[in-house]
Amino acid sequence: MIYGHVRRDLGAVFRTLAEQKECRVEEGHLMPDHVHMLLSIPPKYSVAQVIGYIKGKSAIHVART
Repeated sequence: MIYGHVRRDLGAVFRTLAEQKECRVEEGHLMPDHVHMLLSIPPKYSVAQVIGYIKGKSAIHVART
């Protein structure tokens, strides 16, 4: 039940967070227990840095909502 409510908002949250790091979400799939994303990341950022940022900020969003 929680998955259905959170899922509606997460796509926009991921896109917004990616744009803050000059990235673009090319494709994404939300599953009940994980997320698959294909990101376009500029070379000045490491993959781990961008993913850590998106995971951290989106977890805060989920906890607040």
